[in-house]
Formats: sequence, C-alpha cells, structure tokens
Amino acid sequence: MLAALAAAACGGGGGGDAPTAPGPAVLALTLAGVGPLDPAREGHYAAWLIAGGDVRPAGRVQLGADGSATVPIAERPARVDSVLVTVEPPGDADPGPSAQRLLVGALRGGRATLGVTGALTRGALPLQERPGQFTLFTTSNNARLGYPSYEEAGVWLFNIVPNETPQRDTWVRLAQLAPAWTYEGWVVRDLGASNAVWLSYGKFVTDDGGAVAEKDDDGWGPLSGIPDYLTAGIDNFPGSDFLANPLGLPLPAGVTLPLDLRERDAAGGSRWSHVITIEPATERGEAMGAARPFLVRPYRDPFGDAGAGRPRAITYRPDGVPHGTAELR
Repeated sequence: MLAALAAAACGGGGGGDAPTAPGPAVLALTLAGVGPLDPAREGHYAAWLIAGGDVRPAGRVQLGADGSATVPIAERPARVDSVLVTVEPPGDADPGPSAQRLLVGALRGGRATLGVTGALTRGALPLQERPGQFTLFTTSNNARLGYPSYEEAGVWLFNIVPNETPQRDTWVRLAQLAPAWTYEGWVVRDLGASNAVWLSYGKFVTDDGGAVAEKDDDGWGPLSGIPDYLTAGIDNFPGSDFLANPLGLPLPAGVTLPLDLRERDAAGGSRWSHVITIEPATERGEAMGAARPFLVRPYRDPFGDAGAGRPRAITYRPDGVPHGTAELR
C-alpha cells in the first residue's frame, strides 16, 4: 500500500527538490475548499512527505479559520519529492497514510501546488468538466399511473438528449475515483442555507471508461413508494423518485411528498438544486434529512423551471474542489 501511495503521489514529473541537509523543518499548508472535519464521523487531516518512494509522516493537520496550518517536522528527509494530504478515519491506529488521499503535489523549490488529481482520482485523471446531463421524471409509478405522472418528483442521471453532450450517447462521464472514494447524488432544498435539507439519491461509481452506466446503491429510492425499492428498478443509471413514504421514514421538517423539484422561493429562484459530491466510500449511518455531504462538491445546479424530461447540464464548479499550496522550509 505504501509503495502504491508513493508511486501515485510522485506522478507529474520526475525529480523533486534538490537534496538538503536533514534536520528540523516546518511544513506550511494553505488550503482552500476544505473545512473542519467531525472527528467522530470523519476523522482528521494528516500530511505526509514522499521521499524516494517512501511515505513519511509529517503530522496531524490542524487547520485555522483561513485554511492555513503549520506542521513541525522533527527531521526532514534529505530529498522530498511530493507532499500528500489525507483524511485519516476515526480511530485509525495505522501508522501509514489512509487510502483517503485528498490532495497531492510535487515539490519544486520548496513549494508544491496541491490538487485532487492523482489523489481523489485514479492516476492522473482530472475531474470531468463536462459530464453530461440530469433530468426530471419518475419511473417507479408508471405501472400504476402511467406516463407522465408527478414527473417533477424524480431525478435521474443520464443524457436524455445525447446530441447536446460531448459524449453523444446516453451515459454521463465522470473521472474514475480512487477506491477509497465514491460519488453521491443529492437533491438539496435551499442550498447554502444553514437549514438546507440534503436528500441523497444514492452512491455510485463509474465503469473503467468513466461512464456512469449502473444504478446507484439505493435503486429507485426509499421514497419512491415501492417497498422493495432496492431491486424493483431496472434503470441502469443513478437516480431516485421522491413520491411517497410507505416505510414510514422520518422526513425533514417542511418536506412533503411528492416533491416538486421545480419549486420556487419567495424571490422566484429555484428552491431545489442537484448536487454531486465525492464521499468516502464508507457508510456513515446518517438519518434521512440529517445527512451532510463531505466537503468535495464539484457539481451543483439549480433545477430551474424547464419541464420534466428536458436536459439539464451538469455544471463543474471548481470552487467546490479542494486545492492549496505547501511550503517546506
């Protein structure tokens, strides 16, 4: 594992910093797009130095309000190739880095530019900037009510008008993620507000070519109105219907079914947004409506007032992707 981490972290040009005399050092980090982690649920940040193929701990990262941190190092290696920032899970006693690599960058002249490419993503794959489309419709009630019916209550992730996408086929394309990470789709009421409601429509992965060509981990979804929602759906793409609550699950305050994902706020703007996040590939056991996404939120779009069955472009938002710099001095 350590060798694999080191090999991935050293990608992006050979070399590394020129050799220096071993001795005490300081690693200064300035990170953006990150925030405090809940130690009980999410763990903590840690920094690592990649030196000649070895991964050496720099230390735990305590971020200030401005995203900066200073990590004292008792003895720096004579030569450092890269700097790595990971998320170490709660209760982790392993002395090596976790597989939840968040940021990495090659050190040049004592400085490194840190990004998610090669850390969150496999190899040197960047996050996809034009993934494709999402749309509104409900499939789970068609057998009972026919089509169309309550189409504004469901969201599905595929290219409904392929000719308007770079892919020119049905499947959304996203970067392949490292095994410790997964995508998760959400519908969010009042995105950005302190009382925002996040409703997940499931976690999903890509195939080897980056196509999102399988359904997510909760099928039609627990609010589809179908008790056997996990196996009932036949759609080979992620999404959920939000129609009914036959299982009697507790709903967030103010949420009524069927949802109207085209609902407008008092100012006439879209109240609901579609969001794709990148999450640790572990189940955190959050109750419906109490779930909060991880900090990597690269794709965010209001539903708008276009009709059901119309294409809605998935927009890449770089401000939702962590990045930063590191200086070893």
